[in-house]
Amino acid sequence: MARHERPYILDPFDGYALSVDPGRRDLIERAYRGLLDSGSVVPARQAAGELLAVDPKFYPAAVLASQVDLVEGDNQSVVVRLLPIGDAMPSYTASQLLLGRAAELAGDLPLAYAAFRAVAARNGKAFERTGELHPRALEIVGRRVQDEVRAGRLEQAERDLGLLSAWGPSEVATIEGARALAVARHDLRGELNAVKGLSGRRPADRELLERRAELELEVGDPSAGLKILQDLADRNRDDRGLAEKLAAAKFRWRLAVLPADVREMAAKPELSRADLSVLLVWLVPEVRYAKPTEGRIATDILDHPHRDEIAHVINLGLLDVDPNLHRFSPAAPVRRGAALRSLARLLASFGRRVACLEQAGAQAGSCDIAVECGLVADQEACDPGDALSGPDAVEMIRHSLVLLGGA
Repeated sequence: MARHERPYILDPFDGYALSVDPGRRDLIERAYRGLLDSGSVVPARQAAGELLAVDPKFYPAAVLASQVDLVEGDNQSVVVRLLPIGDAMPSYTASQLLLGRAAELAGDLPLAYAAFRAVAARNGKAFERTGELHPRALEIVGRRVQDEVRAGRLEQAERDLGLLSAWGPSEVATIEGARALAVARHDLRGELNAVKGLSGRRPADRELLERRAELELEVGDPSAGLKILQDLADRNRDDRGLAEKLAAAKFRWRLAVLPADVREMAAKPELSRADLSVLLVWLVPEVRYAKPTEGRIATDILDHPHRDEIAHVINLGLLDVDPNLHRFSPAAPVRRGAALRSLARLLASFGRRVACLEQAGAQAGSCDIAVECGLVADQEACDPGDALSGPDAVEMIRHSLVLLGGA
């Protein structure tokens, strides 16, 4: 037996919690001493085989058989035999120490680390190997989590992330894995928690700071998000992109003081026609305080909780009512084309010589106006049949307010 393997080959009863009759104990211990003192593998394998034939779940015999396998270089057999024993008895020192060594020799460092870690408090060698393998094991499992997320194997990624969280909850690999999984699941709060942890480790990372600001404004503390962007803008005064983000952040911060149901609408993945009406009234002062010049009626809004806002927008001519049925369809999804048409009317009604309207021309459609005025990036972004989310609507309204001289 190689001398450097001796520390991993303990008395098979070390850490075994169950009672054992003297006969079986004596047989195991004699075979173990022969293996340790003279490298006699045949008596040890024979003793282990006899005992396992009678009781396949007699774990000390399985450990003895695995010790023979390790001495003979059959590391994979050790792993296969001892892995279920480790699951059943995680504090069984002789089994876990041997499993850890075999896994290490077989190249499975995360398994080796887990086995050593399970008995590190009970055994000096296990404690030593746990410390030595810690960074490499976290690196391997952290990379595995990232690969699983990219491949869409999110349940497996979550299981491996559980390992990282147990081994090193504040380690960068763990936090990065948590962020990747949160992003894949569109979990903004989970991503915010991870980004906070990462930006604490990398305070000069501007990309992280900007993402944290966005998430704070979206699902966290809007004041904190605004402060981050203000600090960045103060340090980068010539960065127009950052100035634009700061302006958007200030506008979103204003949303924080609106009624709760209005804030919920602003975060919806898909707005209804009623939702857009409410956002126009609450976010655009010109709309809120304007006096309607028309008196159109929509019969299907009379019992709606936001009938006043809907009626106000209808009678300002910003959203249409079916002229024959006199129906507004407040619960119907608002399409991007209808929303852009509403904003084009808003600019035409309340803007004083808005330059982009003149440049677009009197015969321009709502999409042409939206592109010319910067409400959307290009023609593809104003597909009239597309649904409209709350965040997209809020951003379009903010740009409209800038053109009106407000935001």
